[in-house]
Amino acid sequence: MGWLHILVTAASGIAAMRAAIDRGDVDEAARQGALAGPAIIEQALAAPDRSAKLAGIAAAPLAEDRAELLEPLARVAGGPDRRVAVPAAAAARAIARELARRDRPDDIAGEDVGGWRDAWLALARRRDRWIEVRVLALDVAVALDPTALDLTWALAEPDPALRRAAIAELPLPVPDALRPALGAAVVKDTDPDVALVAAAMLCGDATTGAPPKPILDALGPSGLTRLKTLVTQKAPAYVLRDAKRCLGPGAR
Repeated sequence: MGWLHILVTAASGIAAMRAAIDRGDVDEAARQGALAGPAIIEQALAAPDRSAKLAGIAAAPLAEDRAELLEPLARVAGGPDRRVAVPAAAAARAIARELARRDRPDDIAGEDVGGWRDAWLALARRRDRWIEVRVLALDVAVALDPTALDLTWALAEPDPALRRAAIAELPLPVPDALRPALGAAVVKDTDPDVALVAAAMLCGDATTGAPPKPILDALGPSGLTRLKTLVTQKAPAYVLRDAKRCLGPGAR
């Protein structure tokens, strides 16, 4: 009788979530899912139909113990339906970033976080997935573990959007060990936007006076030459501002 009650409750909860999505009421679907709990949301995420999955995705960031939904969300994000893969990855990013902003709860083990990180990092590395999903997956992995990013791998990726995203994930100030890779990207990356973002990240640590020698060494003469060309192109003001810091009096 107990199992029958559980099954009926689960079916009822998912049906209410699905019905809300089908009539276009995403907020109600999320509310119903949050009331039903993470176990029901996980079942919705595993359902074969898009409506149930979308309802589970909407509810996931509002659920109690929502960190436990990072793994089922990774399965949805890695699936063949782009309409659910992208929002699933976005929901996971919201959960991961919230988790990163506070002390880890006692009921979440470090091994659990490591497993979630690995699942999302594996998705970020999948070249057969949509780039939006891969970029979001990288965001999730780095939010869970800031050391998860392998810059050498990321800068060798063929899609410039992933290369730009990986550079944006770097901590500030940029660790000394990563400066040569950014300098090489300024010189060699075939996409001007990637090279400019790399320069902005590298040079952002410089003051308005002479840039520090380690930054200039990472750029080298070739990097400075290309940088002078890069800063003439259209780009967000903050990117150009930071990139130009390497072109101060000490760099000329």
